[in-house]
Amino acid sequence: MNMKIIYDDTQKDLPCDQLLHLFKEVGWASGDSNPEHDANFNIGHKNSTLVISAWDGERLVGSVRVLSDTVFRSYLLDLVVDPKYQNLGIGREMVKRCIAHYPDSHWLVGAADGAVGFYNKCGFTGSNGYLSIPGKYCS
Repeated sequence: MNMKIIYDDTQKDLPCDQLLHLFKEVGWASGDSNPEHDANFNIGHKNSTLVISAWDGERLVGSVRVLSDTVFRSYLLDLVVDPKYQNLGIGREMVKRCIAHYPDSHWLVGAADGAVGFYNKCGFTGSNGYLSIPGKYCS
């Protein structure tokens, strides 16, 4: 696969159709269609503190969002990468870029069992699916 992934940290208003497609591809959204739901699928992203998205040309191939006070606590949410683009370092790069925005923050993520190893590689530690990276002011 010949691609040049572009990362964007300026746009929270991701295209609903592409974001919904991405969530469906990984099994986080059903195939059922509800026009109101589908038209507002990006509302969580729009209201987040930070969104990092990954693009292959005009195609959204990954995204992650953060809820944060920008100093003490930051929560990583909804990290998703198109299955065709997984294992290429896109998820790890998005996490790295999130942490770079608020480097002193105590980072938290709730991880499903299958994702714990990925987050460990990104520097998170913990147990029972609740992982963290200690911050400057909170451990």
